[in-house]
Amino acid sequence: MSHRIPLVTKTLANGLQVVVSEDRSHPLVSVQVWYRVGSRNEHEGITGVSHLLEHLMFKGTRKLGPQEFSRIVQRMGGMDNAFTSFNMTAYWSEVPSRHLETLLQMEADRMANAVFREFEEEKAVVLEERRLGENSPWEAFFDTFQATAIVAHPYRNPIIGWRSDLEQITLEDVQRHYETFYSPANALLLIVGDVEADRAFALAERYFGPIQKPARVPPVRTQEPPQEGERRFRLYRPGSLTVVGVGYHIPRYRDPAFPAIHLLSDVLVSGRSARLYRKLVLEAGVASSVGIWTDWISVDPFIVVFYAVVQPGRSPEEAEALLIQEIEATGRDRPLTSEELQRVLNRVTLGFYRGQQTMAGKGMLIGEFAVVEDPEAVNRYLDRLRAVTPEATREVARRYFRERNRTVGYLLPEQEAEA
Repeated sequence: MSHRIPLVTKTLANGLQVVVSEDRSHPLVSVQVWYRVGSRNEHEGITGVSHLLEHLMFKGTRKLGPQEFSRIVQRMGGMDNAFTSFNMTAYWSEVPSRHLETLLQMEADRMANAVFREFEEEKAVVLEERRLGENSPWEAFFDTFQATAIVAHPYRNPIIGWRSDLEQITLEDVQRHYETFYSPANALLLIVGDVEADRAFALAERYFGPIQKPARVPPVRTQEPPQEGERRFRLYRPGSLTVVGVGYHIPRYRDPAFPAIHLLSDVLVSGRSARLYRKLVLEAGVASSVGIWTDWISVDPFIVVFYAVVQPGRSPEEAEALLIQEIEATGRDRPLTSEELQRVLNRVTLGFYRGQQTMAGKGMLIGEFAVVEDPEAVNRYLDRLRAVTPEATREVARRYFRERNRTVGYLLPEQEAEA
C-alpha cells in the first residue's frame, strides 16, 4: 500500500476545481493554477500561441504592471514560474504560508484581468527561442520525429510552435485564446502546504468565485489514424553528432495498457543495468549513451522514442539494428523478468517520493495527474504500476513495439549529406 497524499477537493459554482493538500512540515505554501490547454489545443496557423500566452501572462493586469507579480513574490521570499506542455499550461508559486491570501488574490486577478502589454517585444523573445531550437540538433531531431510519426493529431506540432505561425500570430489571436481557455471551468487551483483546508477553500471562494468567464472550450476532434508501415527520415545538422531514434505509437495515460508500457520502457533505458545500455554501450560499444523521449502523462495517445548517441567511427545502421532487436525482443523470445520489473519499480517509486520534497514539487505531481484524469490519480499511480506482470509487458510489446507501428530517424552530420 503506497503512502497517500492527503487531498480535499471542491468545485466552485463557476466550475473551478480547487484541490488542497495540507502539509505542515514547513511554513510554506505552493499555489498553482493549471489550465487544461497546451499545444494539443492549437490548430494550423496559431501553433505556439499557448506558450506565447504563458509569456504574456507575466505582463501584468489592470492592477499590476509588467513582471510586478514576480517581483511581489520575490519580496515575499518566494519563487514563481510557469510552463506550457502538449496538454496543459501551469503557473506556480511557493511562498511563506502567511502570504497565501495575497497570492490567491493575484492569481485570481491574472485569470480575470490579464493585460498583454509589450506584445511585439515578447513575441520576439519567443521567436528567438524558436531560432535556438531550430539550431539545436536535439530539438530539431525530436521536432522532426513528432512531425514524421504523428500525421494528423496536433501532437505533431512542437510546443513552441512553427516559426511561420509565430511570425504571424496577432494580439487578437492571443486574446481569443485567453478568453477561450482561461476560464474557471477549464482550470485547476492547487493549494499545497501549511494551510488549513477550510480556510484555503474560503479564500479561493472569495477571490476566484466572482470570476464569471463562460467555458467555451472546443473539443480536440482529430484522432491519429493507425500507422500501417514503418516511416523513416534523415536530418542533417552541422557538427559531429550522430543519433539514431526508434519510436512507436503508445496509448494515452488512462489506457489500461499504459502502466506496462511505462515500466517496460524504463527497463529498456533506465540505469546502467538497462537492456539498451548494456547491449549498445557496454557490450557492442556502438553508442556512448542511450535515452528515451516521450510525454508519459498524456491526454491522447502519443509516441515513445528510444535513441542512441552513436560512437565516432561506428555505423548508425548498426545502432539501429541493435535498438530494434533489443526493444522488439521483449515481445518475443526475451520478455522481462520479475527481477527487472521490481528493480525499475523501486527506482520509479523512489523518484515519485523524491518529487514531493518541496511544496511546489508535490503540487506539480498532483497537478499533472489531475489535469489528465482527476486529483486522486496521483494516489493510484504506484498501485497501477505494482499490478504489472512480466506477461503484461510481453503483450504490450507485441502489440505496440512492432515494425508496422515504428518510425526510425537519423540525426547525421552535415558533411555526410554533402558526401
